[in-house]
This record gives sequence, structure tokens and C-alpha cells, in this order.
Amino acid sequence: MMIAMSTGKENKSVAISFRLTESEYKPYKDILGHTELTKTEFFRNVFLNKQYTFNVKERRPVDYHRLIFYFNKASNNINQIAKRLNEDNKKGIISQKTYEKGINELITIQSNLQRLLNDC
Repeated sequence: MMIAMSTGKENKSVAISFRLTESEYKPYKDILGHTELTKTEFFRNVFLNKQYTFNVKERRPVDYHRLIFYFNKASNNINQIAKRLNEDNKKGIISQKTYEKGINELITIQSNLQRLLNDC
């Protein structure tokens, strides 16, 4: 039996649901637990697109987006401090030794932030 699939932009107004036993659901639960796919996205791909293999996109840590926000704010502050250090050094307001120490500290902070970000 051949089923015609619509390719137009229709509203998804028909809900389909069914229940599985715990053992039937377990393989799907394992996959869904390691990806960012929702149940709807996953099962729609399986049933409508006959997609049985997935490129797994690992689920991000719960606070991932919050961490990115703070990393971006910290990076912005580091750039502002570096700019001020450079300006004050050129104007002779701070010594070369103070300038180099400040820049080295900023580089250390930046390296530590980058390492933490890579670990997420």
C-alpha cells in the first residue's frame, strides 16, 4: 500500500499517541537521554521519514546556556580591562612592569575560561 505524504506547509493538528511497556521504551529512552531531540522530533523522524539512525548531538549540561552567558560577559570585561591597560601604558599612567603583570593575569584568566568552556 502506497501512502502519499504531504509536502506543503500544513498545521500539525492531528495528535497521535500510543503507549509502550518499559522494556519496549527502554532503547528509545536511552537514545533520547543522550540527545537534544524531543520525543516528538525523534518519533516523527522514525515514523514519517523512516529514519532509524541518527547523528547524535549530545545533550548540553543543564546550566550550559547560563555558563555561556557568563563566559561572554567575562570575555567582554577582559577585553575592556586589556584596552584600559594598553591606554594607560601608552599614556605613562602605569609602569611597564604593572602593564605586563596585568596582561599576563588576563591571559591566565582567558586560558582558564577557554579550558573550562572546552570541557563543557
